[in-house]
Amino acid sequence: MSRWWSALAAAALAVATAWVIGPAGEQPPVQFVRPEPARAVAAPAGLGRYASPIRYAYAPACDNGSDSCGPWVLVSWGGERGGLPGTDAQGSLSLSPDGTRAAYLRTSDETYVVADLRTGAVKALPVRLKGGTVGEMFGAQVPLFSLDGRHLLIQRDHLDEDDEIVLENPMIVDLGTGAVRHLPAVGQVVGWTSAGLMTMTSRRTDSLPGHATSAAFTVWSPKGEVAGRFTLPGNLAASAMPSPSGRTTATIAREVTPDGVAGLGIVLTDTSTGRPARTVAPRLPAGRQAQAVLRWDGEDAVVVRTSGPRDETAYHVVDLATGAARQLDVRMSDVADQFLRPAELGVVLGKVRQ
Repeated sequence: MSRWWSALAAAALAVATAWVIGPAGEQPPVQFVRPEPARAVAAPAGLGRYASPIRYAYAPACDNGSDSCGPWVLVSWGGERGGLPGTDAQGSLSLSPDGTRAAYLRTSDETYVVADLRTGAVKALPVRLKGGTVGEMFGAQVPLFSLDGRHLLIQRDHLDEDDEIVLENPMIVDLGTGAVRHLPAVGQVVGWTSAGLMTMTSRRTDSLPGHATSAAFTVWSPKGEVAGRFTLPGNLAASAMPSPSGRTTATIAREVTPDGVAGLGIVLTDTSTGRPARTVAPRLPAGRQAQAVLRWDGEDAVVVRTSGPRDETAYHVVDLATGAARQLDVRMSDVADQFLRPAELGVVLGKVRQ
């Protein structure tokens, strides 16, 4: 666990204690906040073998429901469930799109590893950290499997002398050979396409009327070579997620209203022209809105995170031809809702279709 989490825990305890004592000027008896005991999730001595792909993984809640306890828990399509040894559920985890492998930072030696969830084999990669990571909540980049599962994006991070977060240059690891390709400073990692890893760099611009910024996208082949480039206006680049082919990006359109921020739909943008192709209105249950596009499911559907009337989180697959939305069976009741860490960061999706 990074020192950021230790500092946050101390800050949380201080705030909670101040609230219990009361406003200045009052002299009630001093009461001390006692953390509730953690209920660890039992994990097998070794990595289990799963007969069916993993649907999702979650950070299990403690007795008080606020912090995670023990390792990540895997849930398969066949109903199997088990802890993932060597992980801390407050750390980052990624599952391959087919739900058969997991990539994570092993807690014992701060080495990145890939686990084959069918055989139980764990392969250490030639990439290590020193001093941990600040975590996804504070801007760390989680490992990302390529669409074919042959490569893994890893981007290390550290704190500088002013305790500012620094993301180091990304690297692409060949999971077959272990070869590591270091990319130059590339801005923000966006995601994988079939041609390679897509990154984005934003800049201010005066060339696009009505837009204060634009974003330059670059696709890097697994060998670290430039495989494509395109530019989008800033409003279409925010949280843009590329399709597998790289020909289209999807982003959530929003509008600020007197009652809050309203979601207008999913904007699909043609990367060859830099212009919106069409907007899809997801047919979600009443009171529920799409919050973020997490990834594509083929070229005809996207996986989105949604929120309900009471800000409860769920996940849906949206058909881009019809707007029909299918809710994924992710049980949020067991997921830790950590201090300053939204519950959605405690869920990692694997294979979304059986």
